[in-house]
Amino acid sequence: MYSEKTQGCRKPEKLTGEPGDCSPEQVRACHGDTNAHSCVETTGCEHPERLQGKPGDCSPEQVRECHGDAQDHPCERPQ
Repeated sequence: MYSEKTQGCRKPEKLTGEPGDCSPEQVRACHGDTNAHSCVETTGCEHPERLQGKPGDCSPEQVRECHGDAQDHPCERPQ
């Protein structure tokens, strides 16, 4: 039985942890040539096509690339 977090996984038989724990190689094996993991919740992300994991995992350089000179990550702000 899969946890509530993994029920949205498209290929749960290949999942060894939580979808957010997948390496880029695992994501490509399951979902093709993509930068974003389609099983990880990205609601609220302004640039989900650039997301590699969760918005909170973005480096300061990634935040600047997507959002300019923002002091904090706008996708992590409470809604």
